[in-house]
Amino acid sequence: MKKLLFFAAASLFAFAAMAQSTDAERFASAPRKNLTLPKGASGYTVERVNLFDSKQTISVICYSPKHFTSTIVLPDSLTHLSKSATAHGADFAVNAGYWDVRIDLPSTFLKLNGKNIAVTADYEKERVDGLVCVGKKGLVIDYCKADEEASYAAKYDNILASGPMLIDEGKSVDHEGYTKTLVEASHGKDIGAYYTYIRRHPRTAIGTDRKGNIYLIVVDGRSKGNAEGVTIAELTKVCEWLGLSDAINLDGGSSSTMWSKSEGVINFPSRNTKFDHEGERRVSSIISVKSKK
Repeated sequence: MKKLLFFAAASLFAFAAMAQSTDAERFASAPRKNLTLPKGASGYTVERVNLFDSKQTISVICYSPKHFTSTIVLPDSLTHLSKSATAHGADFAVNAGYWDVRIDLPSTFLKLNGKNIAVTADYEKERVDGLVCVGKKGLVIDYCKADEEASYAAKYDNILASGPMLIDEGKSVDHEGYTKTLVEASHGKDIGAYYTYIRRHPRTAIGTDRKGNIYLIVVDGRSKGNAEGVTIAELTKVCEWLGLSDAINLDGGSSSTMWSKSEGVINFPSRNTKFDHEGERRVSSIISVKSKK
């Protein structure tokens, strides 16, 4: 009986590993719609690919800090990404930080041009555990709990707090244990918030590889058969497949948007519940990327 149980467990492990490998292979070999971007950047969209036993549509831009400047931009009020990015003269951009829908202001730590703009709200501290820092040498993603943000802030003039961290110094973050903690805290009930690790939603992420290249990632969702969205753990897998050494989750849901000057809205924002490029939601902040030329 022990041998039988061992064989069954080994078979299940091998099957899970094989399925995971198949997802990675499917992502790598999926037909790609290449984006037209300035020198030093490349990007693509894969549409309706079968990943995680679901249909997924994923857009990726990779760029070198040698050729581009990254900037955290906070408009005066909630604004469509395409409008903010155009006003800033961006070549491409994604939505960035969380915000309080009751007052339309950032809900996580934000420092711009040396000035502290916002602090992380208590209700955000469960998921916010990292910082996107922009300095003279480019962009850095670091693990940092919300209570440590103020002391860390002295190192950079431009910082956006977000989370959860997906990959930290080459090691993927274990979200399964945290999911269990959330479920136990809610007495076994599905908490229902967009950021829980057991539900699929549109997601936006930013990461870096070991060469210093920066990646912007948007996974679309809420469109059955076209783009069903991913959990945080599944988003981590996508970052692993891209070879990222550090990565962090940004605001998601209907806020998830990727735009470029040459392509317009690249992904399929879900605000209008249609699988098209017209469903932008007004957002609080963006990460704007300009060519140094």
